[in-house]
Amino acid sequence: MASNMWSRSSRAIVARLAIALCFVVSTDAFAASHDEIVVKAKQEGSLKGLLGLEREAIKHLTQGFGNKYPFIRTSFEEITGTDAAQRFLLELKAGSASQWDIAHISPDFHSEYLPYLERLDLGGMAEQGVLQIPPKMVSPKSRNLVAAGSVVDVAAYSKSLLPSVQAPKSWEDFLRPEYKGKKIALDVRPLALATLFPAQGRDWVLSFARRLAAQDPVWVRAHPRTLTAMAAGEFPLFLGTYYHTVMNQRSKGMQDMEVLLLEPVPVRLLSVYGIVKGSRSPHAAMLFFEYLSGPEAQKILDNIEPLKSSIYSEHSKLEQLVRGRKTSVIDWEYLDKMQSYMAQISEAYGFPTVTK
Repeated sequence: MASNMWSRSSRAIVARLAIALCFVVSTDAFAASHDEIVVKAKQEGSLKGLLGLEREAIKHLTQGFGNKYPFIRTSFEEITGTDAAQRFLLELKAGSASQWDIAHISPDFHSEYLPYLERLDLGGMAEQGVLQIPPKMVSPKSRNLVAAGSVVDVAAYSKSLLPSVQAPKSWEDFLRPEYKGKKIALDVRPLALATLFPAQGRDWVLSFARRLAAQDPVWVRAHPRTLTAMAAGEFPLFLGTYYHTVMNQRSKGMQDMEVLLLEPVPVRLLSVYGIVKGSRSPHAAMLFFEYLSGPEAQKILDNIEPLKSSIYSEHSKLEQLVRGRKTSVIDWEYLDKMQSYMAQISEAYGFPTVTK
C-alpha cells in the first residue's frame, strides 16, 4: 500500500514539474502569430507600466495605444532619475513590484534588471514579423528588451559670441588655443565622451579627455541651465550636450543657440523596457512595445518628448539627423560598459570619482 501511495505521489510530483517546465519553455519561446498575441492581450484586458518619458508624451501614447486597442485598460506612470530607478530595482529584487507589467530599464543598472524580467523572445518575434518592431531595437543578447528611443550628443555655440566661421568643425578643434580658459562648458558626467569609445577607442578618448581638461573648461551639470548661461554671454561653447535639449531651448526662444553635429556622432539607446517577471499582461505589453516602436509613437517621441525617437526607426527625425554620418553608438553591446568608460574619463579629467 505504501509503495502504491508513494508511486501515485511521485507521479503527481512529476506531473507538476512537467507543467512547470512547459510554462518555462513557453515563456522562452515566442508567439506563433500576431493574432495570437492580440487574442491573449484581449483576455488580459489591462496593462500597467512605468515609462521613462515626460507626462505629456505618456498622455499622447496612452491615447494612441487606447485608440488602437480599446479593449486594453492602460495605466502608465512616469519614472525619471537615477534615484527612482534604484528604488524600483530594489522593489523588483524584493518581489514587491508585481503590480507592474512594464519596467523602465535604467542604462546605469541595465544588467541588474535581467533576472527579474520575463524571458520572452521579442527578438525572434521581431525578426520573423510576428511583432512589427525593427530588430535593432531589441537586445540581441537577452532578446527580451526593447529600446524605443535614442539620445544624440552634440556641441552647441552662441552665435553672438562666436561667428559661425570660427566655430569648431571637429572634436579636435576644441583643443585649439583660442578656446582655452573658461571658453568651453563641459559636463562633469562625461556621457558624450564615453559614447565615443565604440568608434574612437579607449586610447583616443582618454587622450582627448586629458587635453580637453587642460583647456580649463567650465565644469557644469544641468544642461538647460548651462545653455541659459551661455545665451547670457558667460561662455561661447558647450561640448557634450543633448540635441533634444538644445532644440527644445531654441523652441522656447533661445534662437542664438546653434548645434554642432560632430562626427563620429555619439548616440545612446534610450527608453529601454522589459516585461516584469510574473506579469499578468505580457501579451498586452508586447503590443505596447510594438506600438511604441511604430511610426505613430515615434512621431510622439519626436514632437512631444521631444526628439527622443529611435535612430532605428525609419524616417524618425533622429534617424534622418544621423543618416549618412559616421556614428558611435552605445548599443546593446556597450550598455554595461558605460559606467567603466565614464570612470576612466573622469580619472583622465583629474576627478577622483564620476559624478552621477
